[in-house]
Amino acid sequence: MLRYIYVLCAAFLISCTGTYEANQAKMDELYGCKKPGENLSKEKYKACLAKERAGGKTFFDLEGELNDLISGRNKVVYQYSVNPYLWKAAIEVTKTYPLKIADNQGGYIQTEWINNPEDASTRCLIKIQILSKELITTGITSNFLCENKNNEIWSPDDNNYMEEEKQITLKILEIAGALERADT
Repeated sequence: MLRYIYVLCAAFLISCTGTYEANQAKMDELYGCKKPGENLSKEKYKACLAKERAGGKTFFDLEGELNDLISGRNKVVYQYSVNPYLWKAAIEVTKTYPLKIADNQGGYIQTEWINNPEDASTRCLIKIQILSKELITTGITSNFLCENKNNEIWSPDDNNYMEEEKQITLKILEIAGALERADT
């Protein structure tokens, strides 16, 4: 008789475990953070509400969507924060130099120091900032900076490179205009 009671209790416990989780999932879906009989702490309630507002996604729930993006199953739309023709033209102008920074979202390009092969005590670098989403002449600035080495210390050479900066900017604008015309 005692055996029958044990078997009956075990069957009851086993049958309850599977339905509890399913019932909790149904309750979550129906009531969200305001489930009857559940008292959440203030912090847990705020976190639950934030998850609901975010569409129920947590960082770890995004795995499938990220895999779809990586594998190319979803179509990705790129939005430029800078003019793409100015960006491509600036990359073209600096392609013969090693780049230290090329940030297409911020529109910033900086070369590594370019050493003068004829004079080891002089080096220069180019900085380009794209400021506009439109192809306009004021949408780009360029800086040309040089340093001299004196007693193993590099210091700015105090020369004005306005003409060089202007030539870099004009070349970028010329290439960007050609790229835009080729696309239309």
